[in-house]
Amino acid sequence: MRRKRDRRGLLASLITRVFTLTPSPRPLHPTEFPVIEKSSSSATLKAPTGKLGPIWLETGVRGRHVLTFLLSAFITVGLNAGISILQPYLLTENLSIPFAEQGKASGGLVLASELIIIPLIAVFGALSDRIGRRAVYALGYSWVAVGFILLPLAESLPQLIAARAFISVGVAATGSMLATVLADYPQNQSRGKLVAVAGMCNGLGAFAAVLLLSRLPSLFASLGYDTLVAGRLSYGVAAIIALGTAFIIFFGLKPGAGAIVHKGVKLVVLLRQGLQATRANKRLIVAYIEGFAARGDLVVIGTFFSLWAKQAGLDQGLTLEDAVKQAGLYAAIIQGSILCWAPVWGLILDRIDRLTAVCIAMLVAACGYMLVGLSSSPVGLAFIPAALLLGCGEVGAILSGQALVGQEAPEELRGSVIGLFMLAGGIGLLSIGVIGGWIFDAWMPGGVFIVVACGNVIVLIYALLVRFAELRQTD
Repeated sequence: MRRKRDRRGLLASLITRVFTLTPSPRPLHPTEFPVIEKSSSSATLKAPTGKLGPIWLETGVRGRHVLTFLLSAFITVGLNAGISILQPYLLTENLSIPFAEQGKASGGLVLASELIIIPLIAVFGALSDRIGRRAVYALGYSWVAVGFILLPLAESLPQLIAARAFISVGVAATGSMLATVLADYPQNQSRGKLVAVAGMCNGLGAFAAVLLLSRLPSLFASLGYDTLVAGRLSYGVAAIIALGTAFIIFFGLKPGAGAIVHKGVKLVVLLRQGLQATRANKRLIVAYIEGFAARGDLVVIGTFFSLWAKQAGLDQGLTLEDAVKQAGLYAAIIQGSILCWAPVWGLILDRIDRLTAVCIAMLVAACGYMLVGLSSSPVGLAFIPAALLLGCGEVGAILSGQALVGQEAPEELRGSVIGLFMLAGGIGLLSIGVIGGWIFDAWMPGGVFIVVACGNVIVLIYALLVRFAELRQTD
């Protein structure tokens, strides 16, 4: 009996340590980076800390800054989703590419996009440590606006690839700043809550994109415009939204580059220092590989699910406009699940250890992707449970990775470290975009979801090894 009680006590102790919120390691001191100087504002008198609802904010961050950021979270993800949602329309209408070849074409477009994003996303993070977050963010939105004008003008696949490469410069800037500002604004005890609220805004943005942008071509067609012009007008609406957001971002976000300003520091030096911080912290390594998997997951939902669902609609005898609309409906179910689960994950992230939360999220995501991959069709009532589970796992993977890297990133190098985190995600997106295009055409449309599920399991195993290694060190 005594041995049984001892075993139960050991098991209870292990569970408590696994789920206990682990504080972030000591931030690197500015003296460890001699080229870094504190800004004059932080060197004199610190502004009082603020609060927005239940969220405690960092020094100098006000409610209006957070509200502006949440608007940017809504728009950033919505416009990025719009690029993928409207892409099948361009492939079919503008370029007349047969469906049997659209998987490879989509993979090529993702490749062109990520070849631009990967080298730039970390650079934009480091650049924001020098000139400020809002300048980089506003520039990114302005660039995206021009890109939306160029995309529907493409008349061949090389032209479309060039336009996609152009808009990817802006996507790199906005994506990097979305993650960096998210890490800047909350105090650590409220990080999960703000991550969850931002995740809800992400979900609402994607939800709005799949419901509104996917319906614009059919709306303009019903007004008497031909199919080609209807598509171009739809992209024009997206361009206007992007340009308007650039102005709001520039005047609404907190000025400066976070707590520390880097004067006269080369971008290469900042990136190297970010890598040094990563090597000293295995949790950052976990965050990077988790970001690799989670960003790769996004292209599967945004690109290959839309392509698969659109073709399922055409196979049912729907017109192209109605097929895109139906695909948007089922994508909206996934985004609705993401929206509903975001606050739940936010509560989890502030109550248990964030590395443990990453493990749970990757397990749920793996199950969701596997279930979708094994589905016979991405449309119909039978698909809805798989879509709901996929949304739960996807938002968990995204938010847990963001919370972990935001907690572990040194304050003095936050832009650089977050940029490297986004870089890892870009490589993941590129990898699954290229491999997924071949799998989609050569094997089956659901095959890419099965491959992603296996990748999530690999991340889960590594995260568990790091977590249990930490527990052994505390014994």
